[in-house]
Amino acid sequence: MTPESMRAEGELVLARICSEAALFGVTLTGLVWSAGRFDRQRDPASGEDALIVVWKLDGRRVQLTLRPDGNVFAECDLLIDHPQKPKFWMDTLTVWGTASALKAEPNLIEKPV
Repeated sequence: MTPESMRAEGELVLARICSEAALFGVTLTGLVWSAGRFDRQRDPASGEDALIVVWKLDGRRVQLTLRPDGNVFAECDLLIDHPQKPKFWMDTLTVWGTASALKAEPNLIEKPV
């Protein structure tokens, strides 16, 4: 599993992250495959290496994990107020699943009173 062999799948996930973040007014300028920092991480259950890619963009961190079985998990810092729920912040945006069936949702944190 190399960065080039996973590029097409990774770019699909990045496009989904960007489109989901844009729904909340967050533009992720510079979130491109070639700008990532690539590493491998051994999965203790399967013994196979997963590809981990990290970006740092204007104070936001994005991390993408691509597993050999086709599953992906990505997390992107949003760090903004929720547009419809004033008592909550949107801490991160999470994208997961397979490239053909991605799901996404923001993680909310209740603001202190």
